[in-house]
Amino acid sequence: MSVAPQPSLPSVQDILGEAAPRYAPADLALFERAYVFGEKAHEGQKRRSGEPYFSHCIETMRLLAELRMDPATLTAGLLHDVLEDTPVSLEGLRKEFAQPIPDLVEGVTKLSSLQFHSDHDRQVESLRKMILAMATDVRVIIIKLCDRLHNMRTLEYLSEAKQRAISRSTLDIYAPLANRLGMWRIRGELEDCAMYYLYPAAYAHLRSMVARKRSVRESIVRRSVEGLGEHLAAGGLQPEITGRPKHFYSIYQKMQRQNLSFDEVYDLIALRVITGTVQDCYDIVGRVHALWHPVPGRFKDYVALPKDNGYQSIHTTVIGLGGEVTEIQIRTQEMHRMAEEGIAAHWRYKEGGVSKGQEDKLVWLRRLVDWLQDVRDPDEFMDALKQDLFSDVVFCFTPKGDVIEMPGGSTALDFAYYIHTELGNQCAGARINRKMVPIRTEVKLGDIVEIIRSRTARPSPGWLEIAKTSRALSKIRHYLRSVDFDRNRQTGLDALVKALRARGVEIPAADLPERLERSLPSLRAATYDELLSEIGFGSIAATAVAARLAGEARKEAAAKPAKKSPARSQVIVEGLDNALVRMAICCTPMPGDPIIGFVTRGRGVSIHRGDCPNLLRTIQSGEEAADRLVSVRWNRGEQPDRRVSFRVSAEDRPGLLRDVSQVFAQLGLNIIETNTKSYIRNQKAILKMLVLVQNAEQINVALHRLEGVEGVELVTRVVHKQ
Repeated sequence: MSVAPQPSLPSVQDILGEAAPRYAPADLALFERAYVFGEKAHEGQKRRSGEPYFSHCIETMRLLAELRMDPATLTAGLLHDVLEDTPVSLEGLRKEFAQPIPDLVEGVTKLSSLQFHSDHDRQVESLRKMILAMATDVRVIIIKLCDRLHNMRTLEYLSEAKQRAISRSTLDIYAPLANRLGMWRIRGELEDCAMYYLYPAAYAHLRSMVARKRSVRESIVRRSVEGLGEHLAAGGLQPEITGRPKHFYSIYQKMQRQNLSFDEVYDLIALRVITGTVQDCYDIVGRVHALWHPVPGRFKDYVALPKDNGYQSIHTTVIGLGGEVTEIQIRTQEMHRMAEEGIAAHWRYKEGGVSKGQEDKLVWLRRLVDWLQDVRDPDEFMDALKQDLFSDVVFCFTPKGDVIEMPGGSTALDFAYYIHTELGNQCAGARINRKMVPIRTEVKLGDIVEIIRSRTARPSPGWLEIAKTSRALSKIRHYLRSVDFDRNRQTGLDALVKALRARGVEIPAADLPERLERSLPSLRAATYDELLSEIGFGSIAATAVAARLAGEARKEAAAKPAKKSPARSQVIVEGLDNALVRMAICCTPMPGDPIIGFVTRGRGVSIHRGDCPNLLRTIQSGEEAADRLVSVRWNRGEQPDRRVSFRVSAEDRPGLLRDVSQVFAQLGLNIIETNTKSYIRNQKAILKMLVLVQNAEQINVALHRLEGVEGVELVTRVVHKQ
């Protein structure tokens, strides 16, 4: 019987392609050794497509070679799955390969285990670990981005559910990271691949519309390139001019953001001009504006004011041939490499680590890690991350002319904390463009900002409403915590004891430190006193800590021999002792609701709310049904917690989830599950929260307070069958 031949894998030389001459003979020998090691480790493993699994590792290395990464990174890319998917151990890897290769492989393995589509808190913790991994060695995330890109290219072989889950984390996490690292080419492909699976109808529509107008667009681009080239050549300039493709997802985002149809997106014509020197860039933009009228407000000079990740280019939008709105990017060859490859373009392999130039490009990352260390609340963490990592930026200046890049929406107070913590703590006012302004004034592009300091000025709780950036907010909170530490500690202890009593748990205050010692790391507190202070400050919910202690107490009680006692029902049936009762699922009565009993055939007494429409219809069906009604009342001493789902429909905004959660925290109610969805098109959000309550009064109070939260439009509740 003949056996079908297995597809042959490419050689190291084939993988490297045009990049091969960049690497020394010793590097090529290292690649060959890693190739043999990895192929043997993955021997017999197949991908869902039927290809050898090692082919994925090869393609990851190929992408890294295209980015011209250093030898250690290419080797780690080739071996990035051996710890996760083969019997190879970290110790074994360290015996075979010198550092930093084993550490890079271990870092990628840890990132692969992170969950970005599980519950909210796990997503946040996964993001935190990813940011810390990036700060340790940014090459880890570069390898992971290449790994994810190849996986997205071959996603067709997975189930629809996995396709959507992986695409969602790609769009929410990996594409923005690639953007922040300046890796535009990888970001664009990640976004388009994710869109294909998440929004298939929109993707298909865009693709057909782009294809339909391709010939017209290509004709305009060709004539624009020729016309601009002739115009520049007349002035002695001969740059490389090409059409610049726009990614589907960027077009889709613009249509969604501005509520446009495809025909209303006018700037689909885009050109890129690559020249030799910075002076040429400015000469060219002047000549472009002499040839075609510039669109007001659409000129950006990222050459003089580079982005934090090193991106440089001049952007201008003009009314080009045939009246078409045309985007033009003008840059040098080195700027172009940086724009395409981002942080990878600056990588220089050194024995001691990254080069000085590389370190300078990662200042924002170290700053981000510093800011996020003190953030404990998951929602606060996500707000900080979206703002400082994924948001737009504005460029402003110190009085000495230093360029400062701030997140969009930053205030003068944020600017002060950005410069230095002590300057922020002593901020009394500001001058923007030599004019005195309040510290809440928003900083705009090009502003010159001078901070007025006073030795008597100190942060106050009101500053938390003024500051917008995570750095400023974390520093203000840190100050307020330290000043009121003792008071917060006592407030936290009182709140914790109260929350425990609400759950029927009595733990002496002297026993609490020992009980909570093991839980401190997961609660992100260094000491017991710090935990109490955080509870008093409001950054950790007393109900969450009490729920953990109550759960441990229940486990301890279950381990002890139980004392037999007669079972008692939460509802008392008048005239019947120990009657079998059950809560009707049609109206799910809660303790405190008016109730009535209905004697069923063989299933005891069914307890309904007094206004239950189903029961009313049953009674009206005949006299026999009315005769089966019995008087019942709640047994006040036997009321377990009940699960209630609250559904909140609201206008989407930052901090919405935090404000809604705070309502339950203030009532001492424990949230055991959350589900949040945001709808970008209409700026709406749906929040579903599963909460433990004891009676109907707690539900009514919660409903009333939720309706008072800013932006909330409708609140409903469902009591679950216990």
